[in-house]
Amino acid sequence: IRIPSRSPATVRTASAADGRAERCAMGLFTKKAPPAPDLRLEALEAEFKNYRRRTADSSERAANDARRKVVLAFLPVYDDLERALAAPCQDTAYRKGIELMMQNLLSILAEFHVLPMQSLGKCFNPTYHEAVSHVEDKTAGEERIVQVVQTGFTMDEEVLRHAKVVVAN
Repeated sequence: IRIPSRSPATVRTASAADGRAERCAMGLFTKKAPPAPDLRLEALEAEFKNYRRRTADSSERAANDARRKVVLAFLPVYDDLERALAAPCQDTAYRKGIELMMQNLLSILAEFHVLPMQSLGKCFNPTYHEAVSHVEDKTAGEERIVQVVQTGFTMDEEVLRHAKVVVAN
């Protein structure tokens, strides 16, 4: 009868497995607690997240400020066209051209969410209006706007330019 011989590697593996089984039985191999979070890494991640938010807010404010400046630069053109339409004109083609330019300008301003205020006949509101004069008028109601000197504008429901108005009573 022949007994199979074990190689030293096989003997070592078998004895290691026996040792693990014994230690496992003794409770030495229990689940390890997860490693403690690196507080420096968490702080760095939070700081980077705040940096991204601040830069996004800053770039959005800069874009809105630039858009506001561009629109404000075009408002004198609106005023000039409004005065041209208010002036008497015998040439119908000329008047039609001015009306078309005004319509084009208003459509461009509307793309930027800029709308002219409709102030005539409304109650004076210092949030939207700037009173340049006060008149006594028995036909107009108390604190009513009887004349608009310069049209006001809003952009995204925020006052871009206050309307300059004449207030009655």
